[in-house]
Amino acid sequence: MKSFVIGLAALPFVAGVALAGQPLTDQQMDRVTAGFSSQAIADALGRVGESGVILTTTATVSQVIQAARATLGETTSTLYKSIAGSQASSVSSTFSPGTIPGIGG
Repeated sequence: MKSFVIGLAALPFVAGVALAGQPLTDQQMDRVTAGFSSQAIADALGRVGESGVILTTTATVSQVIQAARATLGETTSTLYKSIAGSQASSVSSTFSPGTIPGIGG
């Protein structure tokens, strides 16, 4: 609940920053090209049996870029290229806890 109240209190500041932007002109919009890159890492930890753990990690990187553009008369065609890579790994281990001296046997 506390984080919700803090987020609600910060909302006017975020909206104020968004309103500070200026709209682009038609000439500026014509020069804007689509494209983005992203990175993601996901971790998962779980239990295996009575005394084991497993850790799985996945990482993904992707990028979209403008590869080519051709204009014929009033028609413009744009070719976009998407590149992505991903890697995953899993590690599992088990352990046998020792007894605490003086407690049990």
